[in-house]
Amino acid sequence: MTHGQAAPDADSGTAAQTDQPSKTPKDEPDWAHEFLADDPLANLKEVTLQDIRDGLNDPKRRGRILSDHFSRVQNASEIERKELLIDAMKSEFAEVQQQAGIALRRTGQLEPILSDILQEYLDTQDPIARNAAIAGLEQLALSIEATPDDDLRALLDLIADPNWTSAHRTAHEIKNKGINAIPGLLEAFKGDHPRLPLLAEILSDILDSLSTTKKRTMYKAAPPRAIPDQEAAVVAKGAVASKNLRTPRQVDAAKPTVVTVYYGTNRELIDVPRPTLRQIAVYPLMALLFIIAMVNFLRSKPREGRIKAGCLSWLIPILMLCGVIWELSSFRNELQHYWRLGTGPSFGPHRDQAEKVHYGTCEVSIPPRHQVGAVERPLIGPENEQEHVVLKSTEALKEQAFFEALRTRLASLPTNEKSCFVFIHGFNVDFENAARRTAQIHYDLNFQGVPIFFSWPSRASMRHYFSDRNEIEFSRYVIKQFLLDISEKVNAERIHVVAHSMGADATCRAIAELGEKGKIFDQIILAAPDIDREVFRLQIAPKLTKTANRTTLYCSKNDLALMLSRNFNDSFRAGDSSHGALVLHDVDTVDASEIDTDLLGHSYYGDCVPLLNDVQTLLQSSLAPQERHLLPWPVDNDLLYWTLPEPTAETPIEQ
Repeated sequence: MTHGQAAPDADSGTAAQTDQPSKTPKDEPDWAHEFLADDPLANLKEVTLQDIRDGLNDPKRRGRILSDHFSRVQNASEIERKELLIDAMKSEFAEVQQQAGIALRRTGQLEPILSDILQEYLDTQDPIARNAAIAGLEQLALSIEATPDDDLRALLDLIADPNWTSAHRTAHEIKNKGINAIPGLLEAFKGDHPRLPLLAEILSDILDSLSTTKKRTMYKAAPPRAIPDQEAAVVAKGAVASKNLRTPRQVDAAKPTVVTVYYGTNRELIDVPRPTLRQIAVYPLMALLFIIAMVNFLRSKPREGRIKAGCLSWLIPILMLCGVIWELSSFRNELQHYWRLGTGPSFGPHRDQAEKVHYGTCEVSIPPRHQVGAVERPLIGPENEQEHVVLKSTEALKEQAFFEALRTRLASLPTNEKSCFVFIHGFNVDFENAARRTAQIHYDLNFQGVPIFFSWPSRASMRHYFSDRNEIEFSRYVIKQFLLDISEKVNAERIHVVAHSMGADATCRAIAELGEKGKIFDQIILAAPDIDREVFRLQIAPKLTKTANRTTLYCSKNDLALMLSRNFNDSFRAGDSSHGALVLHDVDTVDASEIDTDLLGHSYYGDCVPLLNDVQTLLQSSLAPQERHLLPWPVDNDLLYWTLPEPTAETPIEQ
């Protein structure tokens, strides 16, 4: 190619470039316009929460909307801001969860909020929900190992054991690893681990231990726990337990915990007006008159010519003293009724004349400083939710609505926790105290299922023993139908029955009549049953044990109420071990004689920590007595009964 030939090519190339239209500034991309189009909030002086919510719904903007503009929100309260961030944490988009996690971490709210919502997300098999929760957790500023160690991986494999007892023990070992277990747990969530709800509980407990505001405002699917002792919330396996355990579990110190219990009752529906102060004042006045009369009688001298009879000279003062006690007791009861906080329908001491069964729910508040086993009540003054167990409200439901509510509540629970217990109270208990006791047992056991109680028309008076005996006999058929309805209509995986004292008599007879239906209950627990020993041994126990996976009888030789019942009925009672414990095949007899009880030694089922600990393990794991570390006492070569280990330094309580 010659130089002359190359020139035209160059010229033509130049000409070609000259022919193309030149770009002007107007043809350059308008980046500012595109930026404002993608982010319309950038040019706003004030940003509202609604603007943020709109941005979260926009696929183009949700990736940075919180990080760029949440701090600019004005005219919104802290509660509204927190609610928006919680909603963002529940988003199905990981980038939204990450931004919400960062914002919550800046305010120190990330850990407590995650503790509350972990259960909702991680109990489900939905991978999107699990991954969203994990994305939020990964924003925690925690100093942890980058990867799980081999020991942790082995524990995560072991916790998949179908045996729940083994899984629970492994869960405790994982919890002991604390913060270093989090990477392995997160890794397990990303897979298809068969124990996702249990892993969620472990992770939630670890986060609770790291949080500065340790809150437990909801019940979670939990492995069996020991009743907390006086020194710590949980006694680790093998640790030394202190004596006289009477400390509540961890709660929000600022407000009580509300427990919803479901009820059935054949009591009459009544309208009891609040007493006036004038009506209440009669009782202390009468007590004062009794005291004056008693003092005058003791100070008076016998008239001349009369001989003071020995026994009779003390009989009248004793009767007057009983009158004083009676009037002061009535005075206290009237004051409690005057100051009570509860609302809703009331149920009286007599049965419904139309033989109708009433259904509904009760809301009972447990005080922050609740003592395990106690039902705190005011001595004289008004009820206080910070100090007392308070029946806040009672709601009546139609029968169909009642069972629908139970089904809905059970459906909301994790698969392995779809259980309930039915409590039938004993002699000298009114409706309100039955509701409080049911809530206390449910709370102290940390029971994850649904609490239900049936209240039969006890007169709630020591002097009405025979009236109560008549009423419980009448109510036996009602209790039988109520238990049958629970077994057939609520879709519970496991149903437990806890019956106390005289209530256990009717309950045992009722369940025995259901023997042909097979094992419809998981656990039957008879606490201090006030039932004829021989009747129970020969006629009831053989049928009763066919209806449950395990039947447990708690007895005591120090039960004064059952001793009195023995004299009234002229027969030994099944719950009285003063003449030896009743030991039968297929019934686990546990003698609770050596534990602390109340004045009459008759309510130890609800106010003894070692026994509550045993019942908790029984309901959650259905372990045999030897697996619950009870102490065996052989009766003969084939039979033995068990005693509770006293919580001393030599007897550790296992978690």
